[in-house]
Amino acid sequence: MATIKTSGIVIRQINLGEADKILTILTRDRGKIRAVVKGVRRPKAKLAGFTDMFRYNDFVLAEGKNLDIVISAVTIEQFISDGIELEKIGIIYYLCELVDKLMEETNEVKGVFELLREALHFVRNHDIDSALIKSYFEMKMLLLLGYSPELNQCVATHKKLGDEDELSFSVRLGGVLCGDAKIKDDFARPISQNTLKFLRLLQCYPLADVSKIKADPEILNQMSAVTSDFVEYVMEVRPKSLAVLGEL
Repeated sequence: MATIKTSGIVIRQINLGEADKILTILTRDRGKIRAVVKGVRRPKAKLAGFTDMFRYNDFVLAEGKNLDIVISAVTIEQFISDGIELEKIGIIYYLCELVDKLMEETNEVKGVFELLREALHFVRNHDIDSALIKSYFEMKMLLLLGYSPELNQCVATHKKLGDEDELSFSVRLGGVLCGDAKIKDDFARPISQNTLKFLRLLQCYPLADVSKIKADPEILNQMSAVTSDFVEYVMEVRPKSLAVLGEL
């Protein structure tokens, strides 16, 4: 039986039978994969502590007929540990669910692994604003997957957006509408010029820079609503962990 060495982050797990688990792993070099861990739910199973969710591991896998089998796992980084704040747990769950729902299995998309690893590491080790981290990650994921919204010109008239425009965001049309085109979508969400500027920053700048910017709560709320709406439209389903995140 051929073996495979890879590294990846456990983003989902489900129980299988009486003692096994199926892991969903976002790998550094093979995209999103699923693998079974045999007997891991038995008392004193040697892999029990190493295959929990939200761990970044080195894995050795055996190729299986339907699913690969985890032979060994060594933890590189653990993103949830004792004493971590509930807010951080909520955002970590959400980021991993987003990757799981948006990524096709075995379809490697350049940059997604590093985006997730960087975001989880940042959440674990720094004070965070959940709305900012959430919107940053959503915008970067959409960009990497080819769903990035139009933020520089009106998505309906194709005119460059000016500072005087009354703006709204249409998830259906895929971007910002100018004041002349707001009738194109009755469900478009009004946004301010400052919110638009912040959305552009999220597309262009790394997390280390974005995290230093202090934004008005109204801007953060508008931005979070826009990015959530757009992600939900692309996914065609509302992420379950988003409701939990909103309660924390």
